[in-house]
Amino acid sequence: MSFKLPYRLVGSFKGLLFVLAVGIILAVMIYTESMVSELRESSRRYLSLKVERYKMLLQQGDSEALDAYLRGMAAKDFPLILTDSTRKPLSFSGIPELEGMPRETALRKAVKYMEEWQRQGNQPVPFEMPEFGLKQYYYYGDSDQIKRLQVMPWIEVAVVGGLILIGYLGFSSIKRSEERSVWVGMARETAHQLGTPLTSLYGWMELLEERPDDPEVRREIADDLKRLSTVVDRFSQIGSQSRLQPQSLRSIVDAAAGYINRRLPQIGGTEVVIDVDLVEGLTLNVNRTLFEWALENLLKNGVEALRGKSGRVVIKAFKNNRRIIIDVQDSGCGIPRREWKNVFRPGYTTKERGWGLGMSLTKRIIEGVHGGRIYIVESGPDKGTKVRMQMRA
Repeated sequence: MSFKLPYRLVGSFKGLLFVLAVGIILAVMIYTESMVSELRESSRRYLSLKVERYKMLLQQGDSEALDAYLRGMAAKDFPLILTDSTRKPLSFSGIPELEGMPRETALRKAVKYMEEWQRQGNQPVPFEMPEFGLKQYYYYGDSDQIKRLQVMPWIEVAVVGGLILIGYLGFSSIKRSEERSVWVGMARETAHQLGTPLTSLYGWMELLEERPDDPEVRREIADDLKRLSTVVDRFSQIGSQSRLQPQSLRSIVDAAAGYINRRLPQIGGTEVVIDVDLVEGLTLNVNRTLFEWALENLLKNGVEALRGKSGRVVIKAFKNNRRIIIDVQDSGCGIPRREWKNVFRPGYTTKERGWGLGMSLTKRIIEGVHGGRIYIVESGPDKGTKVRMQMRA
């Protein structure tokens, strides 16, 4: 038993997947940028504290402590450039690219790093000691942690983009598979619908040769020809704009129940009783051809759910405010709760030779053509199933 996504929802899922992916990417980028800003501010506070500590040690004149402190500043995890009051580089640390160059060349190239760091928002920390006539600036760049963090959104984009691509290809594959299933199922359903009256016609034709004047044989042939015409009419109206007209619910139900009653031996329900319990006078604005087809599908499924055992299939209809409620209930094998929604999906079937098209066609007729609603009210293993249709009065 396999799950198949209705292809009318595939486009919506693709759109939802894309929106979700874009949302995730934007959220990660915003969050990353926020963290980068906080880390840069933390680096500035750290450097400012170091500079203030450096001032204190310089004022105290402790040369050993001062040397140790300067070595500690050079061991930080972000690059640093020290300039004079005119912003001319004096020294640098934490920039491997410049360490192998001649000093003058390296200091000239350091200017580019200073400009880049300022563009990133890392404003230099001033160091001033008027009593010594000293004014310098400490330029600092991003730490390794910040650099790794800045790469993270692009990794996220690549990962999410890959997932979108996989999801798109997966949904496209589901859609193609479902389309094949629907087309094959439609072909099988067409052959099945046409095959029943054709088989019957062959039998009546043989009987007609033996009893050419028998009015019953002629009447049955006429009924089968009418059935063939109905089948052709049904399939010709699938997917086209349907005209809805007021119809007596009683006449539609009687026609559908009558047809299923005549077919009970063929569908394995020789001891099945079909009960009709309708409030009189109910009318529906429907396409009679298609609505009768939907009822036949529900009745046929109800009979098949009995699996050759005796039982009942009951059609009940009543009016509830502006809605007409039509229930089709059987006393068959039932459907597990987790499968209720799957029943109406193309390709879903519990029968060995079924194509899972009957209930999906019924749903399309009720909801797509007539603007109604069809769903399972109650069901369970060996408790039967009640399918409800809600139609506009």
